[in-house]
Amino acid sequence: MTETHPARPVLERFVLGDLPRDEMRQVSQHLLAGCSECRQITASLWERAAPPPIVEEIVEAEDAAERGACGEAIDRIFRVILAREAEVARERAQGRELFDELMRHPPARQQMMVANSARFRSRMLCEILLEQAHEAGFREPARATELARLGVGIADRLADRLAERSGQEGGEGLQGLRARAWAQLGNALRINSDHDGSDQAFETATELLDPARVAPHEIARVLDFEASLRRDQRRFAEATRLMDRVIAIYRKLGQRGLLGRSLQQKSLICGESGDSEGEIALLRRALELLNPEEEPRAFLSARHNLISALCESGRPREAFALLFHTRPLYLRQGDRLHLLRLRWLEGAVSRGLQRYEQAAVAFREVREAFLELGVDYDAALASLDLAEVYAAQGRTADVRRLANEMLEVFRSRKIHREAMSALNFLQRAASAERAELVLVREVGSFFRKARNQPDLQFTPTS
Repeated sequence: MTETHPARPVLERFVLGDLPRDEMRQVSQHLLAGCSECRQITASLWERAAPPPIVEEIVEAEDAAERGACGEAIDRIFRVILAREAEVARERAQGRELFDELMRHPPARQQMMVANSARFRSRMLCEILLEQAHEAGFREPARATELARLGVGIADRLADRLAERSGQEGGEGLQGLRARAWAQLGNALRINSDHDGSDQAFETATELLDPARVAPHEIARVLDFEASLRRDQRRFAEATRLMDRVIAIYRKLGQRGLLGRSLQQKSLICGESGDSEGEIALLRRALELLNPEEEPRAFLSARHNLISALCESGRPREAFALLFHTRPLYLRQGDRLHLLRLRWLEGAVSRGLQRYEQAAVAFREVREAFLELGVDYDAALASLDLAEVYAAQGRTADVRRLANEMLEVFRSRKIHREAMSALNFLQRAASAERAELVLVREVGSFFRKARNQPDLQFTPTS
């Protein structure tokens, strides 16, 4: 570590005691080894604010090191770190108890409790609510919005209470928490296709992003969420600019895992804007940075997207080889949705290899499973993938039968009007035996775009 100097952002986080334990040890050893350049930087950082206890310990450790007591000083530093970790664990346990108590009540009552009871104005409870909101976004979008609203209510009230006591709008930590809470709400609303509500939430979140009072990693989180909204709105230039800012922040902070996630997010923008080569290149770079043991979900997501992108760009053999090595990662996750994603991808790869019977079996299984789960839109997409297989085989009667089934199933389901118009057009074409492969692909492409654009108009070109 003495040959490579820690970046200034790393030293800033070291002074705040905000690095993982291994990195704290590395930086302290680097300072104790006598690096005058880094000592000058940390000295200027300590002078700007009253040092927390851990910094005082490190200063003492430097003096002790000069007297030959380096090992003892480092042990003392880490006793302080362990004490802090125990305190955080206690706070988290208390926050979890409050969360469990809150969840025993219906949503309307939860909002009232957060608004009227000072007991629930807990920073740790707010953190837990935001974590749970993020997780719920993958499984229960409506619940994600409820949890994020609770988090916003607590974050705003914590800031108001600090303002009443100190005459300020909130310290750096609370300002960042408020910005992140509003961004989490914006993301939940985006997932629920409420783009107007999401826009309003992000307007509030970005107004709070004062670099003097919000840590860089908090700013990056907010911008990352906002970029997802702009991508869904197909405002690709804005989404790209936001992700470039996020990438720059994580690169400066030396956060490899978060940098990998950011490159993966940017790859989605490339994919949806039609830049398949850019998408593939970014995903390969992301996979070099993501650790499959530490971030299994993010690593698997990047692999999944890369396999899909290879299929879409006409490279099914590469996709097949990568899928073979990725299958154990899906099985390790074990839940039904991951296994469905695997089966769906197996169908897409088989279709690309013109193994149509295998593809049809996979798509039928996925379609039926999504219908059983009530995941209507994904069931419609799997149906269209199956229709494309039939069209490629010239099985016009099967395309017509499937189109009739789709209309019958989805008329009573929550498929928005323009998507139903596309299905109607496909059904009429199939009845007239004009449902050629290009039309089926066109309807499938429209469905994928319309998922995040409820106002998108279906205008067939074939």
